[in-house]
Amino acid sequence: MKRIKKLFKTTNVLFVLLFVILLLYSVSMILPALWGIFTSFKSQDEFMRRAWQLPQHWDFTNYLTAIDKFRVVVTKSDMQLSYNIFSMLLNSVIYSLGCTVFATMTCCAVAYVVAKYDFKFLKWTHSLVIIVMVLPIVGNLPSSLQVAKAVGTYDNMLGSFIMRISFTNLYFFIFYSVFKSLSWEYAEAARVDGAGNFTIMCRIMIPLVAPTVFAVMLMNFIECWNDYNTPMIFLPTTPTAAYGLYLYRFSFGQGTSSITMQITGCMLVMIPIFIVYLLLQKKLTGNLTVGGLKG
Repeated sequence: MKRIKKLFKTTNVLFVLLFVILLLYSVSMILPALWGIFTSFKSQDEFMRRAWQLPQHWDFTNYLTAIDKFRVVVTKSDMQLSYNIFSMLLNSVIYSLGCTVFATMTCCAVAYVVAKYDFKFLKWTHSLVIIVMVLPIVGNLPSSLQVAKAVGTYDNMLGSFIMRISFTNLYFFIFYSVFKSLSWEYAEAARVDGAGNFTIMCRIMIPLVAPTVFAVMLMNFIECWNDYNTPMIFLPTTPTAAYGLYLYRFSFGQGTSSITMQITGCMLVMIPIFIVYLLLQKKLTGNLTVGGLKG
């Protein structure tokens, strides 16, 4: 009985400690975002006088100025093309959706095959994924750029989607564990009705793990939305919002170099992904496990 009480007290202490850590972490995430929102509605003079206080006068002209100045000029075929914030947001949506679909479905398909089929070479897949995740890949950028130019995927939106095809990431293990826990009786029942392997995967197994697929797709979408490095290097004439923000932050032009205008530009790019998160947060934090057969 004493051991049980001691264990109960220890559990309570650990729970409180974990709660405090998560609370502090949440506050550290929320406060900078709120500070950025309030600062975006201040003039530069008010910011210098009242940096940590609520704005006295909510200045909405910051957003109008940022929208007007949020532009990127690129050269394509000896022609100068100007992209405003709306065209860059459209490019971001296309880029993020395409990369998300290619990356997620490739990882899902490979994890399904490894989890459900017993081939000798598949036993090395786990080791391969871990090795690739551990090895530093920064040094492969020059070679990747040369290969992209050689095969025609450079400065091409579809080529960027193809370059996202990979299963050597953490999501592979998520899909693998989910498919491994999924009963094979579903596939056997479908095989009795004449379904082939591809049909079983696409019409039986993947729909059963739809919550996991959707959650991974949402996380991939957020990752691609915030990616400015890849478009900057591999899509030089198709700037995304993240790439535009990267250039905007280092702009020294009149009306955009102040701190309040820089933060306003950040808020403009954050608004769409914040809305997506609010609408789909239940899917992102939902159940990633799959139940078994019933009845």
